[in-house]
Order: sequence, then C-alpha cells, then structure tokens
Amino acid sequence: MSHPALLQDARLAKAERIISYQFSNTLALREALQLPESFHRMSNKGLALLGDAIITVILVKEGLRRGAPRGQINDVLSRRSANDYLAQQGFSHGLAECVFANQSQRGTIHPRPMADTVEAIVGAVFNDSGEQMTTVKRVMETLGISWPE
Repeated sequence: MSHPALLQDARLAKAERIISYQFSNTLALREALQLPESFHRMSNKGLALLGDAIITVILVKEGLRRGAPRGQINDVLSRRSANDYLAQQGFSHGLAECVFANQSQRGTIHPRPMADTVEAIVGAVFNDSGEQMTTVKRVMETLGISWPE
C-alpha cells in the first residue's frame, strides 16, 4: 500500500517532467493541480485566472513581434487560449494523472477543470519563476500553447 505523501510527490514530479520546469516552491505546483472542493481551501482557481491573463499577454506579444495584423492575433488568441484547446493539450500531455481531483469528480477529470489546471500551471510557473516571461513562454511551448508556425 502506497503512502499518500509519496503519491503526491510522484504526481508533482510527473507534472514537472511534463512541463519541463522544476519548481522551487512545490506548493505552488500542488495548488495549480488542486481542483476546487467545498471543504478544501487550496484550489487552482486563482492561479487559473492569472494563467489565463499570462497566456493572453504572451500570445499577443508574440503576434505583435511577428507583425501580425490584429485580426490574426485575435484569431490565434481565440483558438490557443480556448478552454477546449487548453483541455486537449493538458490531456494529451498526461496532466490528468497529476491532478488532485475532488470527490465529486469520481476519478474523472472533465475538460473545463483540465483547462483551468493548464491555466493554473502557467500562473504557478509565472509566480515561481519570479515573473520571468521567457520561462513561462517556454513552458507554454512545451504544452503546445504557442503561436502556430
């Protein structure tokens, strides 16, 4: 029988491998991977809000850097920051195995909570890296959340 702390550590380590980023504060990653529960104070909602904003900033900056017209930037932004796309990226990279689901989920991670988790990971990396946008951009690229080539 496995000890819960060991399982938690394994989930965190796997998430770090998936995103190719080592957290200096693993509590930030733990929070990013925690789906909301009514009795659990820690959840990823705040980090998801931050991550959503960071994704927007990075994609818009990249579009401007490339000289893309506003319509193209908006199109890329609407596709690459959409919840369906973020959820797909999270599932395809194996992040569902790292999520700390609430009991109402019954072991199943649905698309919206997965999208929130991906956004929360971006927010957690932003905070943990000392707000280093190049580090966050690299993690986003690892997860497939980047300007299309």
